[in-house]
Amino acid sequence: MTILELREKRAKAWEAAKAFLDSHRNDKGVLSAEDDAAYTRMEQEITDLGKEISRMERREALDAQLNLPVNQPLTGKPLNGRETAKTGRAADEYRQNFWNMMRSKTPMPQVVNALQIGTDSEGGYLVPDEYERTLVEALEEENVFRQLAKVIRTSSGDRKIPVVATKGTASWIDEEGAYLESDDSFGQVSIGAYKVGTMIKVSEELLNDSVFDLEAYISREFARRIGAKEEEAFFTGDGSGKPLGVLAATGGAETGVTAASATAITADELIDLFYSLKAHLTAEMPCGC
Repeated sequence: MTILELREKRAKAWEAAKAFLDSHRNDKGVLSAEDDAAYTRMEQEITDLGKEISRMERREALDAQLNLPVNQPLTGKPLNGRETAKTGRAADEYRQNFWNMMRSKTPMPQVVNALQIGTDSEGGYLVPDEYERTLVEALEEENVFRQLAKVIRTSSGDRKIPVVATKGTASWIDEEGAYLESDDSFGQVSIGAYKVGTMIKVSEELLNDSVFDLEAYISREFARRIGAKEEEAFFTGDGSGKPLGVLAATGGAETGVTAASATAITADELIDLFYSLKAHLTAEMPCGC
């Protein structure tokens, strides 16, 4: 029997008990011994029904409590570490307001305030982190030489790299003879950063067109322009205001073989050139972009 059925049964029993009490009082307003015993049994039944209702209510409450999950369910993708809120240039608010300002000549004051996250020296006015990575990824696709080179990111403009200037040699030694010392000597190469830039003009119609993907267009066009200029400097740059290329006339890669004629190169000269060069060719190609 359900709790609702027990409550209805108790209510009917109470109404019957009240009716019995009103109809069985004598002239003095009291019950006879027999009627009093009958009414007592009716009261006991009502009390028992109340106890049973309370018992069933406690049981339902315990069932509901014990059926609760012991752990919180996973509502998202599990993370390797604790997820932290993005701040500064990586914040979603910064990214949104950056592109809002890009699309408007007179941005709203709240847009300007939102872009002032951080200080100039800390890069507070640069492009958002996510877009910066998009530019670098697009640049790697446009520049073949960048894919082959080792990219070193620096916090300042200069990077000093130790290099081996001269290498030691081995010697033939007689039995129980003394080993000859032959040390390597080291030098240091300072790589400076160079700046390559460009400017893109976008019509007001495209800026005001919310459907036009401004981010993709700028990243694609920047990558094409900067990639072409970078690759040119990586190969033939003279080191004056630009990187020193591997094929630069002065300071570039060493010439392996000098051909007898500039207009008639022989097969033997090509073979000699192939075996005269080392397997790994290195050159100083600093670039900041």
